[in-house]
Amino acid sequence: MSPNQFSFKTPLKQRGSMLVIALFVIIVLAFLAYAMIRITNISADANVYEVYGARALNAANSGVERALNEIFMPTGGVSSVQACSAFPKTYDLSTVGVEFSGCNNITVNCGSFLVTQTGFTHFQLESTASCVAGEFTTQRSVAVEARD
Repeated sequence: MSPNQFSFKTPLKQRGSMLVIALFVIIVLAFLAYAMIRITNISADANVYEVYGARALNAANSGVERALNEIFMPTGGVSSVQACSAFPKTYDLSTVGVEFSGCNNITVNCGSFLVTQTGFTHFQLESTASCVAGEFTTQRSVAVEARD
């Protein structure tokens, strides 16, 4: 067997192939990096929305609890129906601590009706709160029915 019988590629014929492979790897890694950054941003947005949604829900619950306290424990001998007629009310959250930061106001509406069969007065309360964080606005409402 002579050495010329096998044809080996010389380094001159393979010139530039590593450049193409390296360029391909760089492009693939760039697309992966972009995808990871995009997923991270979407996840951060979802976390902000979830936190401010929870704050708005807690604020709406607080509005209902405060309204129930005003209706069923009126001062000065005011009846529950008269206390309910003082609604809708808006409670300012700017003076509250950090637990409601980003939340503006709570709006509470009250309606009452008498059930003649039972003789009980029923109250329908609805509280709405909204919280704002940059471009995100979350709003939650809570409805409660109580009887006197």
